[in-house]
Amino acid sequence: MNRRGFFAVLTAALSGVLLVDEADAQAGVRRRARRRVRRRIRRRIRRRAVTRVVLGRPFWVVPVGMVVGWELMHENRVVVVKETKLIERDGNKVEVAVVQDQQGKTEQIDLLREDNADNAKDLEGSRLTDNDKSTPAVEAEVEEEVDD
Repeated sequence: MNRRGFFAVLTAALSGVLLVDEADAQAGVRRRARRRVRRRIRRRIRRRAVTRVVLGRPFWVVPVGMVVGWELMHENRVVVVKETKLIERDGNKVEVAVVQDQQGKTEQIDLLREDNADNAKDLEGSRLTDNDKSTPAVEAEVEEEVDD
């Protein structure tokens, strides 16, 4: 191989390497490391509520231990219990709950507290913010993928 051929091959090889590196740099091809992280999150306690008619009035049958902050799932909607109180209706004391749905509408519902097969199972409630420590909740551990 003569000197002219040698420099031609060397120049072509270096040009090819430089062009490939420049194309990768312009395309932004980078691999990000992803890793799995286990986190503990807090979710509201959610239970199912069913309707029972007593003396011509509909009552929601809820667990005995239900408190403010729980979510109740009734048919296809989920409501959050904001307040419970006793009121007198037709000479009888009735327990009612003030609940709020996801659109922000509040209403009062009549309650019967009873543990049964329908409301004994825990359902997956909505996620609480990290700074909310006063709402009763269930802690769960989840895996999330995080970019490094």
